[in-house]
Amino acid sequence: MLSKRLKKNDWCISYDEKVTVPGRINFTTAHELGHYLLHRQQRDTFQCGQVQIIEYGSPESKRIESQANTFASYLLMPRNDFDTQIAGHELSFELLGHCADRYETSLTATALKWLEFTAEAAMLVVADHDEFICWSYCSRAARRIGAYISPGQEVPASVQEHMRSNALAVSEPRRVAAGVWHSTEEAVESVIVSDQFEQNIFLIRFPLALMVDHAEEPETDTFTVFEENGQGLNWKK
Repeated sequence: MLSKRLKKNDWCISYDEKVTVPGRINFTTAHELGHYLLHRQQRDTFQCGQVQIIEYGSPESKRIESQANTFASYLLMPRNDFDTQIAGHELSFELLGHCADRYETSLTATALKWLEFTAEAAMLVVADHDEFICWSYCSRAARRIGAYISPGQEVPASVQEHMRSNALAVSEPRRVAAGVWHSTEEAVESVIVSDQFEQNIFLIRFPLALMVDHAEEPETDTFTVFEENGQGLNWKK
């Protein structure tokens, strides 16, 4: 949270000391700094825990939370430097991990940042170890081909079988036929298994996707992802 201390007439950023993931702490601090720079004239306290954000019902509250997230992402992961880091390289979890280490952000936050500006058709899919999808986030080009997957769906059966049969090599990228992650598009699938957070994180790219104007799924920003995860889903990575 960000709060104004009336006695000292200054401002204080606070976060839960039980959170120990450095990337999560950095993003939280940058988010609250965004509130300080952008919104402190509007009120004296900004409570940004999961419960409080879910209870925000007004478009205005959602707008300022989204602005604070955008501020944090650009502060921690400058676009020009991000472009320099990935230029000339095929996008992979290894490359995103390099960027995450450089910016001291979580792998998920780093992947979401890349998806915001890439021209590629790609999406991030986070599923629990029970093999149900918690949330997905698509690049603009992926939304054009209708690649969005709603929370609560099962991970495709063939993907589950591949992970069970190839547990030692599951992190290796593999080509997936059309009909698995998209009805008509082949995909390149990479996955990271996070035992700490009981999640499987998939990076799905559609290298052959054509720029066809399909009906788009509703666009999901970072705030909405956070809001959806509060409804019984996992927001730890």
